[in-house]
Order: sequence, then structure tokens, then C-alpha cells
Amino acid sequence: MLLTGLTVLATLGCGQKQPAVGCWVTYGGEAKRLEFPATQSPYTVKPVDVAGRFAFKAIYVREPWQAASLNVYAYQRTSAGDRLLQEGKYLPPFSHVEGARYGFTGRQLVYSRDQRELEYWCEISR
Repeated sequence: MLLTGLTVLATLGCGQKQPAVGCWVTYGGEAKRLEFPATQSPYTVKPVDVAGRFAFKAIYVREPWQAASLNVYAYQRTSAGDRLLQEGKYLPPFSHVEGARYGFTGRQLVYSRDQRELEYWCEISR
């Protein structure tokens, strides 16, 4: 009986969606949602292209809890490579208010040297 109960719990746990960071990124009036799962290898997370003008990434480290952090990066894309425009660092507990309009980052507006605007905000997906 105990073994059956543990099997059921393990099966239920595997079916649950793992927490991730969901970020809404808007450029040129087009909004898209980017999802960044928790990682134990932060240096392997690659930025996502945003219309060839910007790049964006979020690094979500959950384990071990003593090292938990959430870092958000916005870059300008140039012919010489990506140029860091903004870096945000968040430590636990990550605020999660159900129905909060702009997640834990608040609404962020980032500007490139040529006056292009990137808007984003991020929340913990559950």
C-alpha cells in the first residue's frame, strides 16, 4: 500500500509543470511571451532575439536555495555583437502576487543608442 501511494505521488509530481520565469517582451508594438525554465547551468542560457534589434534573457537558478537568484538581461543587437543595456538582479523570496499587472520586475522600458524602445516585464510561472 505504501509503495502504491509513493508511486502515485511520484507520477503526480512528474506531471506538474516546473516553475519558470515568463517574460512579456514588446518591441515595435508586437508583444510575445518568452519562457525561461529554472536552470542549474546559468552560463548556458542563451539570449532570445527580439526583431533583430534586441536580445533578452532571464536566468532562474532555484537550487541550491542558498544560491537562488533571478537575473534579467536586455541587450542591443549590433554588427559588433550584443551590447548590454540593462541587468536586473532579484533574490528570493521572489514576489508573486496573483494577478499583479507587471509581475516581480514591474514594467521596464529600455532604450538603445539609436532610440529604439524595448518594453518587458517578468513573472514566475507556476
